[in-house]
Amino acid sequence: MNWLAIMVATGIYFVILFFWYYPSLFGNTWLKLVGKTEVPKEKIIWESILLVGTSFVTVLILAYLLELTATIDILKGLIISLLVYAGFVLMVGINQDVFNDRTNIKLFLIEYGVYLPCFVVSGLILTLWQ
Repeated sequence: MNWLAIMVATGIYFVILFFWYYPSLFGNTWLKLVGKTEVPKEKIIWESILLVGTSFVTVLILAYLLELTATIDILKGLIISLLVYAGFVLMVGINQDVFNDRTNIKLFLIEYGVYLPCFVVSGLILTLWQ
């Protein structure tokens, strides 16, 4: 595994997550949909630290999966990244929303849609930069 590629993909994964919830992108809409007016700065700092760790673990697992499947082709890397996203992220998201009686599609797309570019970009970086 290319550790530099993993670190770069982790950084980009984190940046996508962080800016996805930026007020001018989806942050204000998300706050309104969850019934909040703001998120305390201390919570944002703690969640950002947590996001770095979870981003790293996610990218590391994706890198390992791409290595296990001997993925060196861009298309195959993209397909595996999309399958992991659809099979795990989307399915967990659907289950969580069903079990919690949440039916707002806009909220679902904001909360789980963020991972699509994260997985696509990470998968492409990891595939191209071996």
